[in-house]
Amino acid sequence: MEYPISLYYDTEPIDVKTLDLCRGDDDFRKVHIIDDGHRKLVVKHLSNTFSDKRRIEGWFALMDEYRKIGLYCPYVVTNRYGELIHCDIENGREYYVYAEEYSIYETAEHISKEKCKDTQGHDCYMPDVMRSLGKIASAKLDFLDWPSAYCLLEPFCAPDTTDEATECAITFVDYVRNHIPSYLPRAEMLLNMYYKRQEELREVYHLLPTSCFQADLNDSNILLDSDNKFVGLIDFNLCGKEPILNYAVREALWGVADDRLYGENDSRLYFYDKELDDLRIRLFLENIGYVQENYKFNDFEKEVFPILFRYINSFWWFHIDEIKLIKDDDNKITQLFDYLECQMTRDDIRLK
Repeated sequence: MEYPISLYYDTEPIDVKTLDLCRGDDDFRKVHIIDDGHRKLVVKHLSNTFSDKRRIEGWFALMDEYRKIGLYCPYVVTNRYGELIHCDIENGREYYVYAEEYSIYETAEHISKEKCKDTQGHDCYMPDVMRSLGKIASAKLDFLDWPSAYCLLEPFCAPDTTDEATECAITFVDYVRNHIPSYLPRAEMLLNMYYKRQEELREVYHLLPTSCFQADLNDSNILLDSDNKFVGLIDFNLCGKEPILNYAVREALWGVADDRLYGENDSRLYFYDKELDDLRIRLFLENIGYVQENYKFNDFEKEVFPILFRYINSFWWFHIDEIKLIKDDDNKITQLFDYLECQMTRDDIRLK
């Protein structure tokens, strides 16, 4: 029987499915879903710059905290040698193995759109996801001493040189420079504006209240029951301590779902239509409202909100995808640049 399955089973399983989630040489991740007819486990085998024994133990501890607020997370199980985490070294590199019970719930990714979305394409489970975020925020958890993958103004892990937002800004401008250079002066102007927003945020960001969060709320990690209600989460490997305002705004913004906002190839129609962008902001504020049912932003967080919003509502990966789609459409390029400038200068949204 192949390693690492042999750490958990002494007889050959009847079913083994392996998911290769590796992302280059520096990020080894494989997941084995194993069933021997008596017990079904998810065995995780990994080696990367943001995983070590201390951090993995932190993931387990945060899962316990999520359970305390009433959310389901699969339990970690010991291997045949009584270990929760197994470590081995190959060619001087550390590899870790741990296993969880197979979830008793389905992920939102595996449930048909007709069952978990309404006629406008709104995710039926999103209000409860946001409410749970508010509960974790209110707990003010403080036992993790590393940032989550949502961190701003600093890298998440060793190979990174900057935060994800800045990486997106630089990548966007580089694409303009290499493919549509006639627009480079405008793109560089936007980048300079972005850096000014960054400095404004840097002055206040680390004074914000924090808690510890799962930090990977996508459909492959959100668990729904048989009535398609949100019940829990899996995959805490990107978790960490974050300013609550950053985490809440990010999730409320990226959690907006409405079919009217998107076109073919996942193009964002609201880049080119103010009424659609107004709809997006209204849905974002609704999500924030669900968070506020369990967490009340203090006056300082409300004061910082416009600064943070201008920063994270500007450059992101989907703007890079969009500029690649419209690179031959001068009108749309201008509209997209106008949109980005608007987001980095807007001062019309406040938290209640």
